[in-house]
Amino acid sequence: MATVEKLKEHLKKAQSNLAEASKKDDPNEVRKLKKKTKRLARKTSKITATEKMAELKKKKKKDRKTTSE
Repeated sequence: MATVEKLKEHLKKAQSNLAEASKKDDPNEVRKLKKKTKRLARKTSKITATEKMAELKKKKKKDRKTTSE
């Protein structure tokens, strides 16, 4: 399983590649890189959300309610 740091590195690289491809006006490449950046962004946010929920599950129910507000 990939770590969040590695995914963020890949995301930054994909975003820079997207910026370069948008200058070249290659619509197929731009579309492909947009999809890749969105996919990587979703993956990183999913992993961070899962970690956050795991931390909240460790706390008691009363404590979870006070921290979420």
